[in-house]
Amino acid sequence: MVSDMARRGRPPTTGRDEIISATVAVLRERGIARLTTRQVAAEAGVSEGSIFYHFTDRQGLLKAVFEGALHPLWDYKVELGPLAEDELTPDSVRKVLKGFTHLVTEFLDQALDMLFTAQGDAEVRDEVAAFLAANDYGPHRGIAAIGAYLTAAQEAGVVDDGVDPQAVAYLLVSDALMRCAQPKLLAHVHGIPAAGVTFDTVMRLLFPRGTVDAG
Repeated sequence: MVSDMARRGRPPTTGRDEIISATVAVLRERGIARLTTRQVAAEAGVSEGSIFYHFTDRQGLLKAVFEGALHPLWDYKVELGPLAEDELTPDSVRKVLKGFTHLVTEFLDQALDMLFTAQGDAEVRDEVAAFLAANDYGPHRGIAAIGAYLTAAQEAGVVDDGVDPQAVAYLLVSDALMRCAQPKLLAHVHGIPAAGVTFDTVMRLLFPRGTVDAG
């Protein structure tokens, strides 16, 4: 009944994006168990009716927040496209891989907060898991995309034919995941190599010395 009433009449002027941003802020400050639509409304500077209008209820709001956070950035194949347009050379391959790992790291730094938060609510956790499964989202897409790119570079004679493209892609994605997840889970970075060390080591696996710039 509340949601039906909220949807009647003129739509609220504050849009979904502003409410979602406010929800993310409240989630980070208070956690999922303590989040209420009243707190979100106060953060966004709107009435609770605006939330009910756009999202029906608290559960609908949370579902939209998690789907919105995960949908555009888990699609690594789309993100890789613009990066991979250059001619295949050692330098261009390094540039693509560096840009890709930067995108992955940026995404994970934000998305892992949402994924970890979802574990605090069984219903939200199950909905997020179902959403990921239905859309085939996950790090395997990044591994597949970069693996296919490296396979093409290998067939073009640019990358050493003794390396496994899928294994290299796995190393790059796993390095990004570990760097983002360990501080959030364990509150320390013990054992993680300095930034760039893993990437440079992987580059030495792909290319003979002197065939690619170190920058």
